[in-house]
Order: sequence, then C-alpha cells, then structure tokens
Amino acid sequence: MTPLAIALPALSLLLANATDPTNEAAVFAERLHAETNVAGGLTAEVAARRAEARSGDVEARRADVDAAAAAVDQALVAYFPRLAASARYTRLSAIDPPLLGVLVGADAPAGPLPAGTQLVNVPIKLPIELNQTSFQAQLAVPLSDYVFRIGQSHAAASHSEEAARHAEEAARRKARAEAKTLYYEWTRAKLSRVVADAAVAQASGHLEDARHAFEAGSASKADVLRVEAQLAAADQVAVRARTLTTALEARLRTMMHAPANEALAIGEPVDVDFVASSGARDLEVLAADAERARPEVRAVDSTIGALDQQARAVRNAAAPSLAVIGEVTDANPNLRYVPAPDAFETTWSVTAQLAWSPNDAFSAAKAGRGVAARRDAARGQRTALLDGVRSEIAGALQAVDESASAQQTSARAVAAAEESYRVRRSLFQNGRATSVELTDAETELTRARLDLVAARIAARVANVQLARATGADAN
Repeated sequence: MTPLAIALPALSLLLANATDPTNEAAVFAERLHAETNVAGGLTAEVAARRAEARSGDVEARRADVDAAAAAVDQALVAYFPRLAASARYTRLSAIDPPLLGVLVGADAPAGPLPAGTQLVNVPIKLPIELNQTSFQAQLAVPLSDYVFRIGQSHAAASHSEEAARHAEEAARRKARAEAKTLYYEWTRAKLSRVVADAAVAQASGHLEDARHAFEAGSASKADVLRVEAQLAAADQVAVRARTLTTALEARLRTMMHAPANEALAIGEPVDVDFVASSGARDLEVLAADAERARPEVRAVDSTIGALDQQARAVRNAAAPSLAVIGEVTDANPNLRYVPAPDAFETTWSVTAQLAWSPNDAFSAAKAGRGVAARRDAARGQRTALLDGVRSEIAGALQAVDESASAQQTSARAVAAAEESYRVRRSLFQNGRATSVELTDAETELTRARLDLVAARIAARVANVQLARATGADAN
C-alpha cells in the first residue's frame, strides 16, 4: 500500500470535520492514536533484538571470540611436554667394506708370536648394511618455560579472549541502541505525517471559507490566493513527511533484514508522554556505574591485562632456557652397536640442555619494550574512553531533563493552539477575524503539534541514550 493511499482516509476524515472547529482536535487525537500501539505492531525492543540477531558487526565480533578461544587452547597445549616421533628408512649405495686389518697368526695365543709360527692372511672387514630403518620418539620438558613464558602466554591469551567477548557484547548493545533510535525516528516521521495531513485539512477548510467570504464580498482575491499558497506549502510538507517515513522505514527494514512484504506498524503508545524511570542522577555515581558495566571499558581492561602478560613473556625470553630431553631409538642397524648387527636394537638417552643467546636476549628486551608501550597506549585509550563516557552520560542527562520539560510545555502549547485555532476559525467564519489571523493560528497549531511529537520521541531516545551511556542496557 502506498503512503498516499494510507494518508487519503485520514485526510478525508479531517476534511469532513474541517467545517466544525470544535471537532478538529478530537479527530486529530483519534487519528494520531490510531497510528500507534497497533496490535502486533513493531516495538523498539523487538526491532533491537532483530537488528542484533542480523548484525554483521556482531557476527564479526563473534568470529573474533572463536579465534581468541582457539588461541587459549593453543596456549594451554604448551603446558604439555613436547612429544615428537619419527620413522626413517634409508637405502645406501654399495661400497667395498673397509679393511680393518689382517689376522697374522693362526691358532696362536695373544701376544708375541713364537718363532716358527705360520702366518695366515685373514682380512678383517665389518659388514655394510645397505638398508637402514629407524624409529625414534623424543620427549622434551621445557622446565624454564614453565616458569618464565608458558604461564604468562596462557594468561595473555585468556585476557584476549575476555576482551573479544566484551567487544562482542559491546557490538550487541550498539546494534540494539542504534535500532531503537532508528525505530523512534521512524515513529516520529509517521506521526509527523499525521500532523502534516491535519495541516492540509486545515488549509483546505480555510480555503473553502476564504472563497465563500470572497463570494460574499467580505474577503479579497488576495486573501484567497494567500490561502491557496498556504495549502500548497502544507501539501509539500505532507509529501516530505511521507517520503521521510518511507526512507526511514527502508533503513529500519535493512537493519532488521525485514522482508519487503512485511507490514510495519507502530506497536508502542508513542502518542503519550514518556516518564523515565527514577534512578541515580548524580554524574559521578553514573560514571562509576558505567566504568563497571560498559563492555567497552571491560574490553580495554582485558586488553591491558593481555598486553601486560605478553610483555612479561617476551622479556622473560631473554633468560637462559633449560630443558630435559628424553629419546628412545629403535633402529636396524643401531649405530650405537659396533659392529652393528642386522637386527632392530633399542637404545635410549636423557639430555639436560641449557641454552642462552645474547642476540635473543637483546631482541627479547626490545620486543618487551614494544609490547609494554602498546599496553601503556591501551591505558591512555581507557582514560579517553572514560572521558567520552562521562560526556555521553552528561549529554544524555541533559536530553532527559530537556525532553521531560519539553513534553509538558509542548502539551500546554498544543492545548492553547487548539483553542486559539477553534476561536479564530469560528470568528473568521463569522467575519470577525482576518484570513491572516486564521493562517497564523493554523501555523502555530501545526508547529505545536510537531513539537509535542518531537518531545515525546526525544524523551524515549534520551532514555535509550542514557541506558547505553551508563551500561544499563544489558539484556
């Protein structure tokens, strides 16, 4: 259904009652009320939940959480001793076995040969195995890393995961707040359209009265033309209100990923004053609450913790590394045996290894300094963030107070403008008021109604902003 088709019934109803000034306010209030609190209509909370569920930013932050959780698991594996296994087969080219010597005395005892001993030429050669197969298992226990690096790296990864989770929650809250704000902008546009349609009806009634007065000789042609210009301007305002409503509805649909064939109606009673819930109004108290509750602040705190642990782990890399390495080898031939038999033989070894490099120590010190600088930068970001939060809270408190006062003053202004319009319209119809005076009354009434709609919506938006600023917008 097009915006024009939606507006025509309201415009027809208002035109039908335009000749009765005492009925105009009641008709307008009824039409405004019919536009809101529609059964099954969309509410700000529903819009917020739908926008959160389909937010691309939330989806990206959720993936960051998965990546951070994987990094924690990876850091946890470092606690386990490193186990490595390998299998190897080698085929060697054939060579002549090296001659180790000759046996010069057959059946002679050890020692000097007796005179007359027969000498025998017996070459001594070791066998050459052309096929070499080995299976090896190694277990390394990094003793120094347990003290200086692994614990800090795991703690840093855990802090990073916390930061990612807080960032995801911040994205969720941001998506909800933006959806609620856009929802209320859309409702304001829809209600402003009702006000604009009423202004068109008023101008149409005024034009009819001006033409009657011109025919009766009590008004000039200039008066008629002036009202015609007023009607044209009111028509243009109504068109702008409808196009704005359409544009904001398109943005709201995009944010919620709502299908084009889904009818959207206002499901909240936004045509009545909004009264904010009573609570702490002290800026210092609210700022302290926000520091504890805002996920953005907690995300920065977790990032600072992660960088602090990273700096320790990197600096500790300058310390000597002590490890115990155990190794088991099953090989054919096993070179531990001389001569090596053509059979699998198993041997083992245990090694204590202490290693240190001045190059690595110098590099670790500089790298630790770099990570520490990033940590200090994060601390500065935290200070700036808290300053921004205080400004948000102060602005939201001001908006809450101003919108509360604006609702009261705008309501009084509407009541006065409606009565002024009723009296001026009646006087004009009886030839006791000029067309200019009636035009002024119509303008003041339209402005007052728009101000009241704006004040009621602003009060709701201010409440969303205050909850967002103080961290009270958690589900």
